[in-house]
Amino acid sequence: MLVFEEEYRLLSQEGHLTKSSLLSGLDAIRRANIDDYGRGFFYSGLFELSIGFERLMKIVIVLQHKLENKNNNPTNKQLRLYGHNIIDLYRRFCEIASKHDLQTEISDKQKNILDVLSIFGTGSRYYNLDQITDSSKHEDPLKMWSHVLSQHIWGLNANVRKKLEENAFAYVDITGQADAYYHGRNINGELMMISEYHYLYHATEKANYQVVWSIVSMLEPFYGLLYELCHKLHRLADALEHKQTVPFMYEFFPFFLTPRSIVVRKKRWSVDY
Repeated sequence: MLVFEEEYRLLSQEGHLTKSSLLSGLDAIRRANIDDYGRGFFYSGLFELSIGFERLMKIVIVLQHKLENKNNNPTNKQLRLYGHNIIDLYRRFCEIASKHDLQTEISDKQKNILDVLSIFGTGSRYYNLDQITDSSKHEDPLKMWSHVLSQHIWGLNANVRKKLEENAFAYVDITGQADAYYHGRNINGELMMISEYHYLYHATEKANYQVVWSIVSMLEPFYGLLYELCHKLHRLADALEHKQTVPFMYEFFPFFLTPRSIVVRKKRWSVDY
């Protein structure tokens, strides 16, 4: 059995690692775009978020196991049985939350985000190398993410989208590129007119704030569940006359409670937490 102080330290480290992954992921998604410079941030964001979500849900699973098993940790074999599929892990999170009378409900947009993170985390992160070596068994993560972006672009205010369209047409008229194609392709792999590129670039820039809000609001219930689990485990440890080995894990994630009015204006995450 772990020394009490060592278990506390390890859980604290896991909290820091999970927090860092999620914040870096939010930063990357905020900065991502369809141009050559911004495109890499999509991959960074998906990589960090898939790690962060998995770690977060496994923290919940470990704490719930302790609560149901007299403060004992799961074995490595037991924890590995949960795998890396974020959709399956999220279902387990929902089951645990319901045991503590906490509500979990996500929108279609959020479900699509989880789908992409799950597929990315279980294989499509290697899509580019797999594709050029004729061994690809997964979907293109950028193509999948383009559907997430499309949903959030259509979720923008109609007047905002109209203004973006007008700006795109005005730009190609002024530059004389009405019939010109962009030198690259969109993240779907399709050719774009310059007007399409101009519109999608600026629409993505605005939609990213909404994507981040979809992610943060999906994380919010984890804060309440961690609060419940930690306090119940502290009471259990007292009842068993054990030393306290569980940090207040929710304190690592205050950004889960960030209100929408701040999220949709926030440019950087990791520097503030």
